[in-house]
Amino acid sequence: MSAAALIGLDWGTTSCRAYLIGADGAVLERVAGGPGILKVENGAFGAAFDAMTGGWSARLSVVLSGMIGSRQGWREAPYARCPAGADDLVTAMATIDHAGRAIALVPGLSTENDGMPDVMRGEETQIFGALALSGRDGGLFLLPGTHSKWAEVRDGRIVSFRTFMTGEVFAALKDHTILGRLMREGVPDTDGFARGVREGAALGSAGALLNRLFATRTYGLMARLADTALSDYLSGLLVGAEIAEATRQTRSAVTIIATPALAQRYTDALHLLDHDSTLAPDDCVATGHWRIARAAGLC
Repeated sequence: MSAAALIGLDWGTTSCRAYLIGADGAVLERVAGGPGILKVENGAFGAAFDAMTGGWSARLSVVLSGMIGSRQGWREAPYARCPAGADDLVTAMATIDHAGRAIALVPGLSTENDGMPDVMRGEETQIFGALALSGRDGGLFLLPGTHSKWAEVRDGRIVSFRTFMTGEVFAALKDHTILGRLMREGVPDTDGFARGVREGAALGSAGALLNRLFATRTYGLMARLADTALSDYLSGLLVGAEIAEATRQTRSAVTIIATPALAQRYTDALHLLDHDSTLAPDDCVATGHWRIARAAGLC
């Protein structure tokens, strides 16, 4: 086991993960379940950081990524502009002076597609970690979640990316519209999900999706789907539409960066739509912290 060389924190909106990282990039220890930035009261980020890392040496360099560098976080780290590699992140890093040590904040990235600005914080660190672990310098990367990110990487640089609000829209439609009234919880319905994926991927426009969403209600009313299948159908419909749009101009294999449970639904959907996919190794974000720290000369 290599000696500890770095502390990395993936500090998001709702949770935080801390890593003690060795000189070779291996994770030596980890602390999960830390408070996200919205759960830190009165901006006491320093105290939260100390609570998560107090058992680790105060002499180690520290790299933070994620929403901790947003306007709602410890300190805002302005976005770096795509296309960007690890060196560009280093150039744009912000620092925090905490208890006599300099803490580095990864800035996140911005891009623009068809006149629309787009941003990410934290996902860029995971992508660079996945690249380092795979030995590749390009590909199409998917980071599913409340806001799914699809990123194109070439020659070790994130060229562009797009955000899809699939998870948040699903939750809002299920819990706050008439579509959820007929739904009943049950075991996952793979057939209902698959039907949704295929129908969502076949739609030709955003307007068509707005129309097809109502099928979540009428399939239940007309007994075309069981009430326990309606939630999975709605999920599949949104995921299928997302994948169709994100892959409209590419047939590249997709690397999914997520927990196995979260990745499985997208793995299944991509397979249904004849797209190849692989799951990135665990601890991509810690490897990303290590890679960025090395580029910055921090370890």
